[in-house]
Amino acid sequence: MSAERAANDAFERSTPVPGVALIRITARPLGVLTVAGRRRLTAEIGALADDPTVRCAVLTGEGPAFSAGSNIREFEVTAEWIEGARVQEVALNECIADSPVPVVAACNGVTLGGGAVMALACDVRVASASATFGFPEVKLGAMAGATGTQRLAQLVGPGHALRLMLTGRTIDAAEALRIGLVEEVVDDEALLPRALQLAQEIGAVSPAAVRATKRCVRGGLAGGYAAGMRLEAEVTAPLGLTADAIEGKAAFLEKRAPEF
Repeated sequence: MSAERAANDAFERSTPVPGVALIRITARPLGVLTVAGRRRLTAEIGALADDPTVRCAVLTGEGPAFSAGSNIREFEVTAEWIEGARVQEVALNECIADSPVPVVAACNGVTLGGGAVMALACDVRVASASATFGFPEVKLGAMAGATGTQRLAQLVGPGHALRLMLTGRTIDAAEALRIGLVEEVVDDEALLPRALQLAQEIGAVSPAAVRATKRCVRGGLAGGYAAGMRLEAEVTAPLGLTADAIEGKAAFLEKRAPEF
């Protein structure tokens, strides 16, 4: 066990390929995060924006699970505790979604409840063939909150979202792909290599353009078409004046690969 894992038993970070931060949820069992573990993970993802060596991140789990969500044994039936836990879970998911560094979710197994919502907050989701997905909160007298009710409906449409959230049923990776919950499904052994490959593809293009694109897409999802268009108008001209834009144009004219 690494010093990092011994210190928090929540996640490990490594750099398996240049430019890509791999964050592996190591909490046990099944990647279940405590409030404290979620707080540390939020800080770790928030720090990515300040690391100039990181152009993309991959978030994955360990063993049979991406994450099964929150630690039910930790729950207290008080309004104050529930609200505090909700605020912390929202903070993590918003941190992932708002990070200027794109985050690829590599869903390696059980992806349930808060873990599934965390995957929704990522920018792209790649699943292993054996992965399962679900929002079973209704079976516990709760709901897929902490942004889940909104993100799932945006991603798969209200019909599929309500079918999953109102029944609490679990679906396999093939169905998750069919309804648009994930973007790719690969063989189990190919999951991490594919996620890292995708992260490298993202990291190879202009970081300035990637950040601007993510900002506009996320802004439009949050505020609607008009808000997204205002963001486009705000960032397009400054983006065209960046060193990345100058290098991209020069490389195109010189018929060479750009060096961003």
